[in-house]
Amino acid sequence: MGLSDTLKISTTEKNAVAVDAVELDQYSGAESDDAQTAQTTAYTTDGKKTWRERLAWYDPGMDKREKMLLFKIDCLILTYTCIASFSLNLDINNVKNAYVSGMKEDLDLVGNELNYLTVINQAPYCVFMIPGTLLLTRFRPSVILPICEVGWGVFTVTCAFIHSLNELYAFRFMVGFFGAISYSGSIFIIGSWYKKSEVSRRLGLYAVSSPLGSMFSGYLQSAAYTNLNGTNGLEGWRWLFIICALITFPCAIWGAVAIPDQPRNTRCWFLTKEDRELANQRMESEGVQSVKTRFEWSTVIKCMTYWKWYLFVGAWCLLDQNEQGLTVPITLYLKAHSDRFSVPQINNIPTVVNAISVVATLIATWYADKTSKPFIPSVMVVVLFSVAQYMLLAWNISEKAKFFAWFISGVINAMQALLMTWASVETRSDPDERAFIVSSMNCLGNLLKTGTNIVCFPTVDAPRFKTGFLWMSITGTIMIVWIPVLQLFTMWEHRKVARLEGERVEDVENIEASQRESASELNMAEK
Repeated sequence: MGLSDTLKISTTEKNAVAVDAVELDQYSGAESDDAQTAQTTAYTTDGKKTWRERLAWYDPGMDKREKMLLFKIDCLILTYTCIASFSLNLDINNVKNAYVSGMKEDLDLVGNELNYLTVINQAPYCVFMIPGTLLLTRFRPSVILPICEVGWGVFTVTCAFIHSLNELYAFRFMVGFFGAISYSGSIFIIGSWYKKSEVSRRLGLYAVSSPLGSMFSGYLQSAAYTNLNGTNGLEGWRWLFIICALITFPCAIWGAVAIPDQPRNTRCWFLTKEDRELANQRMESEGVQSVKTRFEWSTVIKCMTYWKWYLFVGAWCLLDQNEQGLTVPITLYLKAHSDRFSVPQINNIPTVVNAISVVATLIATWYADKTSKPFIPSVMVVVLFSVAQYMLLAWNISEKAKFFAWFISGVINAMQALLMTWASVETRSDPDERAFIVSSMNCLGNLLKTGTNIVCFPTVDAPRFKTGFLWMSITGTIMIVWIPVLQLFTMWEHRKVARLEGERVEDVENIEASQRESASELNMAEK
């Protein structure tokens, strides 16, 4: 290898380090001078993104061929994953709407049966989440996910024809079993096709489909109770389960057509041979491993002995604790005052919480994606939520103030997309680490929520849940502290890596100087 070749390699390494510096400063809020210089080169001549670039759906400088590919996979992946999330949340939340729309009286439910139904549904969801996701590494997602969706659709429609609480328990268990793979499976597909600069916008859209499903469930029950109650001898709440299933089945059919599996083995007829080649090139440039390797237990040991697993999983567990009291308390409050609120109002009013969740999520993820700083919206969301919980804990406030507190609590749902993107970016260099941490977040968060729900929000305590409001005030306050700690550790990690990269650059420069000196001495000797 000649001196000029060596110098070229050295220069390339320094440029790679400069680019790494930009990526390291994302999601930390701390930017070094080198990173700012590199960012100036990467984006615009003056180092700042224009508003047009900040609002753009596609990355600046992307050619038409790549834009067309992204348009296709957006139409395929985002339509299915968002509709699947909408459908699952519709089928999970419909039992709450059915409960306040006549099911409680028809089945003679007098205790904490609504809490037990939640536990029965969430238990298999947590247990089968990780092994279910592993199926996607051995079998095609375009086969597994639609089959699971048909499964939870079947057991949703059977809930319309129950005659006892035990039958309802059994069917809700099966809905949770078949739905366990949906969330992690969708994240798996999105991560297989999008670059890290594209993924947070997509995750933001995916995240809002969840509260939209909960929101639509209330409108459906209101319409079913008003227009179908007594039709063909079925009560309005039974029609809700039938309608939800009718929405689920077409979604499963679309999944079988639209899910493109992974770039390496896709057989989706909407993608040409050139599209598939480009998709593989895009993922290879990101260092994404399309072919799954054997899972190593050393990954678990590595994660369990480092701060990322504990802080991200802890943050998600706190988030799940804060989310468990978003719509049930306000719904049961309205049910307790049914002399003033009609059945349609009992189902419709709580949907305002979900609407605020959608707006907050879109704004927060847009800001985080375009500024690479999720810390600011995260703190704002958690503070707003905590203030609302303090108001509900006090309770001796006007009814309007109570509704305001319940409505504004919906902003906490924005933390789903913020935390999941934050964790994905911080673990992007190691696919095994990312998979383990992300799955641990969702699994342990739901598992803990399942255990505390019946303690914090027992149905018999309605409409005032003293323990629940106190607990969410505590977890909200802890989260106010937790997010800055997570930010500090993130910044510390970035500075440590940047320091190591800086030492690497210094070594490269020393090699260059030594090689120049040797070349100079050689030229002098030849003369």
